[in-house]
Amino acid sequence: MLKKIQNFMRDQALNSGRKEVTRFNDGLRGMTDEDMGIVLAVATVIRVNMEKEKYLPVDLFTGKISPTINELGKYQMALNKLAKQFNKMGQPTDAVGAVVLSLSMRCLNVPELLPLGREMWEVLARGMPHVEQSLKDGEEQKGEPFPKQVWDECHMIPAGLEPTGWKAEREKSAS
Repeated sequence: MLKKIQNFMRDQALNSGRKEVTRFNDGLRGMTDEDMGIVLAVATVIRVNMEKEKYLPVDLFTGKISPTINELGKYQMALNKLAKQFNKMGQPTDAVGAVVLSLSMRCLNVPELLPLGREMWEVLARGMPHVEQSLKDGEEQKGEPFPKQVWDECHMIPAGLEPTGWKAEREKSAS
């Protein structure tokens, strides 16, 4: 009986996760490539700031560390809370950046959601050609430069969520 309840709860959570990521991906598809560049820039700035403040571990998205399921869940909850705070403050773009990070963790944490995470990053990758201009515009608005790490990692896709063929495509464009 306990096993049935555990399976039911797991299936409910999985279905909820699928719906949430699918709905988010559908919303991203309606955005312009330039807007996607802004989202990527904001998500990078948020991630780097959270790493510097020790709210997220460095290398979380590089695949160099392997947090436990519970640790990933805690980081995801912190990002969800941050997204809500951004929305309350009237900063919807920052909220979307936090959601990108949160859903990336959710997809990394649940193997069945990995294909949806790759799909999300395939859509987000449309903004890659515009992310540097978005960072330049952000620096201009802010009146100060972003940390070097933001510029170094603005094209990074979380390890495990790279769209199919992404690495080969990046290597081809680098040569």
